[in-house]
Amino acid sequence: MMLAILAGRVLHQFPYSEQLLSRSPEGWASVAPGWRPAPVPQPGGELVPPIQAAVNFSFTPIKLDHPDPFGVTAVLMEEDGYRISLTEAFTR
Repeated sequence: MMLAILAGRVLHQFPYSEQLLSRSPEGWASVAPGWRPAPVPQPGGELVPPIQAAVNFSFTPIKLDHPDPFGVTAVLMEEDGYRISLTEAFTR
């Protein structure tokens, strides 16, 4: 999570690993977060590049009359070289 104000920004990280709870015969997995200790907040901290790219694209003004702006963002990120894998929930 990034808290950003005019005076600066602070990055708060909440790391976790996924714990597999179950898997369906179709391959769907049910997972729960395994929370790890959080590092101290980082004033001026940077986001990892794929997340920073998503934030940048979110605030890039474009004229868009499209029913799936999230999908368009994924395409723009792929054009910049990021590997995007949307789950079925986001492909609808």
